[in-house]
Amino acid sequence: MMQDVWNAPPGFRPTKLAPPSPAKPLGMLRTRCESFHAIHKVPVGDTPYVRAKNVQLVDKDPEGAIPLFWPAINAGDRVDSSSKDMAIVMKPQNRAEKAIVAIKSLRNRCSDQAQKSLDNILLDLYKRCGRLEDQIALLKHKLFLI
Repeated sequence: MMQDVWNAPPGFRPTKLAPPSPAKPLGMLRTRCESFHAIHKVPVGDTPYVRAKNVQLVDKDPEGAIPLFWPAINAGDRVDSSSKDMAIVMKPQNRAEKAIVAIKSLRNRCSDQAQKSLDNILLDLYKRCGRLEDQIALLKHKLFLI
């Protein structure tokens, strides 16, 4: 090795290869089902929220997913995500007004971390409905918070 370094061109720096990573035990490998859930971003389990997300993403039935988000919210199952996902699914279904009412009624059940996301969804819904005054008021409120 030292002989190779002496014969190397000027500026050459020998590199050391990292040792190969150890093989993962079989328990660490993902099962086919887990890979599916990771790829399609579908949560794992059998809760009301998971059932709604499966209908939305796997069955590709957003209209059918909307009524399934309500039991998730009422059961307290990922209320933040359920509320946001339901509103986002309602928007392209031309149910933006209902989504606005739903978000406003569910805000108090959502965590503080979810409030900014809900504001952003509301801004988008206000824009979709042409509710410029509400959009301006919400933007002023967000500026005030900053």
